[in-house]
Amino acid sequence: MKRFKVLLALAPLCFSAACATGNFGGTSYPAGDQPAEARAYSDFMIARVAALTDDPETAARHYASAIATAPEALDVAERAVFSALLAGDYGLAAGMARRANDAGSEASLVRLTLISDAIGRGKTKAAIDLVEASDLRAFNRMVARNLEAWSLLDVEGADAAEALLQKNLTGDPRLDNATLHMMGLVQAAARRDDAALETFAMIWDSGARLATGAETYAALLAERGDREAALAILRQFRTEIGYNASLEALAARIERGDAVKAPRLTVRQGAALSLFLPASALFFQTEDDVAAVYFVLAVALDPDLHQARTLWAQSLNQAGRRTEALRVLSEVPEGSPYYAAARSQMASTLLQEDRADEALTVAAEALSAKPDRSLRLQLADLYRALERHGEAEAILTDVIAADEAEGRGDWRPVFSRGAARERQANYDGAEADMKRALELNPGNAIVLNYLGYSWIDRGINLAEGFDLIRQAVALQPGSAHIVDSLGWAHYKFGQYDEAVDYLERAVVLLPGDPVLNDHLGDAYWKAGRRKEAGFQWQRALKLDPSAEDKLKIEQKLKAGPSALPSAPGAAIAR
Repeated sequence: MKRFKVLLALAPLCFSAACATGNFGGTSYPAGDQPAEARAYSDFMIARVAALTDDPETAARHYASAIATAPEALDVAERAVFSALLAGDYGLAAGMARRANDAGSEASLVRLTLISDAIGRGKTKAAIDLVEASDLRAFNRMVARNLEAWSLLDVEGADAAEALLQKNLTGDPRLDNATLHMMGLVQAAARRDDAALETFAMIWDSGARLATGAETYAALLAERGDREAALAILRQFRTEIGYNASLEALAARIERGDAVKAPRLTVRQGAALSLFLPASALFFQTEDDVAAVYFVLAVALDPDLHQARTLWAQSLNQAGRRTEALRVLSEVPEGSPYYAAARSQMASTLLQEDRADEALTVAAEALSAKPDRSLRLQLADLYRALERHGEAEAILTDVIAADEAEGRGDWRPVFSRGAARERQANYDGAEADMKRALELNPGNAIVLNYLGYSWIDRGINLAEGFDLIRQAVALQPGSAHIVDSLGWAHYKFGQYDEAVDYLERAVVLLPGDPVLNDHLGDAYWKAGRRKEAGFQWQRALKLDPSAEDKLKIEQKLKAGPSALPSAPGAAIAR
C-alpha cells in the first residue's frame, strides 16, 4: 500500500517522463508478465488521463482494473466510483464500491453508493448500519442522514424516522431546507397528514420553494377538499419561481375537478429524492459535474424520477457528452409531466450538434403527440434559435391569445414574441410586447435589459435606455450578459474606459463566452490597450464563436480598428 501511494504521488512526474521517453518506468515486460503494482499503476495512469479528458467510461474501466489488480489501493477507490457514476454505469460503480469497502475504504462517495445500493436491494437495516458507521462531511452527511430516515421508516416506523430528521436540523437554512422537506414527505408517506400539512405550511411560510414540496402540500390540501388553498399554493409557486410541468399538471387536475391523491412515496422513491433534491441545488450553484453522480444514484433508485433525468442530461450536455444526453432524455416517456422538457432539451442538443432538421422533427413530433402549451413554447424557442422568427411569432401569438382567454398572465411568451418581432425590425410591435411583459412582471431584469439596449442600439430614448440597463444590472449584478450590455452600451457612445470596466466584470463572471471576450477586445483596442485587445480576440476564437463572429474576429486581428464596430459619437449623461 505504501509503495502504491508513492506511485500515485509521483504519477504526474512519471507521466511527463513517460511522454518524453515513450516508456513508463523504463522497464519492458512481456504481455501478462507485469508485476501487479506495475499493472495497477498503468491502469491508474490511463484512467487519470481519461478523467482529465472527459472520458469517464475509459476512466471507470481502468480504475476498476486498478482496484481489481491492487485492491489495497484505497486512494483510487473514490475516483473509480466517481468515474463509473459519471459514465452512467451504476452497476459498475456499486460493484467497485463493494470491493473497495471490503478492502477498508471509508471514502464518502463509496459509502453513499453502498448506502443507496443497500436501499435499492431492500436491505434497509444494512443501509442504517452503513450510515452509522460512516464519518461524512456536511453535505454528504446530510444526504446520508436523509437516506437513513427513509430506511428507518421501513425498519422502525415513522416515529424513528421523524426523530432522526429532527435531530439532523443544523440551523443552516441551506441544509435544513432539504431535511424539512424530507420530514414532510416522510409524514405524508406514513399517512400522518396533519403533521405533514403543518410541516409544509411552516416551510412555505419561511419562503422556501421546492416543486416536490409544493406538489405534496397542494395535493394534500386538495385531497382534503380544500381545492382553492391548493390552487393558491400552485399559483404562488408559478408567480415566484416559474413554470413547473408537474405542478401545472396537478393544477389542471384540480381545476377540472378530478380526484386528487397526495403522493405517498415508497422508501426507494423517498431515498431517490434524498439524493436528487440537494444535488439539484448543487447543480445550479456550481459549474462542475459533481451533481451528476447524485442524479445517477437517484435514477438507479427510482427510474421514474424524470426530473433527475432532465438535469442529468443537462449536466452531460454541459460536459460535451451530447450523445449520452440524448440517450438519457429519450428514456423520459410521453406520459411524464417532464416529457415536453425532455423533448425540448433533445431538440436543443440536436441543434448544438448542427442537426437542425432532426431538432425540428423531434419538437414537431412531440407537439403532434401531446399538443400542450409547453411544447408549443419549446417549438417557438427552437424557431427563434434557428432565426425563423416569423414562425416563432405565429406560435407565440396563438399561445398569448390562449393565455388571455384563460386569464393567464405569463410574461415569458410576451417577451419572446417581442424579441422575435425585434429581429424582424417590427420595432413598434416589439416595444409594445416588452412594455406589456414589464406590466406582467415589473422589475424583470431580462426585459429591462432587452428593452433598454434595443433603444440604445437604435439611437432612441437614450437616457431612459441607459437607466433601464442600470436597473437590470442592479437587480442581477451577477448576470454576465446583463453586465456586458451596460459595458457595450458605454462602448457604443465612445465611453471606452467605462466600457472596459463593465466588460472586464462580465468576462470574470462568464470567462468561457466568446461574445463577451470579443466585446472586451474591442473596448481594449479603443482604449489604446492593443496587446490586450489581440489577446482577447485570440481567446474568443478559441471559445467556439459562431461562424459569422469568427469571421469578424479574424478580420479584426488582421485589420485592427478598421474592422471594429464604430461608436455613434454621441454621449449621454452618466
